[in-house]
Amino acid sequence: MRPAPPPAASGRASQVLGRLLRPLVGREPSFYRAVLACFVIASTLWMLRSLSNSYTASLDYPVRWRYNARRYHPARPLPPTVPIEVRGNGWRLLSRAVGLHLPPAEVRLRLPGTPPPRSPLRPPLRRSLGTVRLVRLPADSATYYLVSGGDSL
Repeated sequence: MRPAPPPAASGRASQVLGRLLRPLVGREPSFYRAVLACFVIASTLWMLRSLSNSYTASLDYPVRWRYNARRYHPARPLPPTVPIEVRGNGWRLLSRAVGLHLPPAEVRLRLPGTPPPRSPLRPPLRRSLGTVRLVRLPADSATYYLVSGGDSL
């Protein structure tokens, strides 16, 4: 006689699932409501605990460019948002990612002929981000500058 072949993997998985679900079968509806309430409360507490940790995230932050548009124009089109990397509390990052507390950064561009000593984005972004810490700016952020000749784009 040959030994019986081992049960298939799907058969074994259904046996394990049946064993796990057996205590839940044939209960009153109030039992199922209580189990569902426990899962909702546990997942809510897990999410709230996770949001109190510190994270790093990439955001497209809105920017409002300030310059004399009658006398100057940008050397290349200025983007309405800039990609930045920030670090902060999960709650604050969540509100920034959803767009709740997202005041645009007021960036004042320097006059032509005066190269910026550093990126013109960093100070306004830091002010508008508040308690969220700025980690990284785009690599080309220092090249936003103006040239003479307004309205000639």
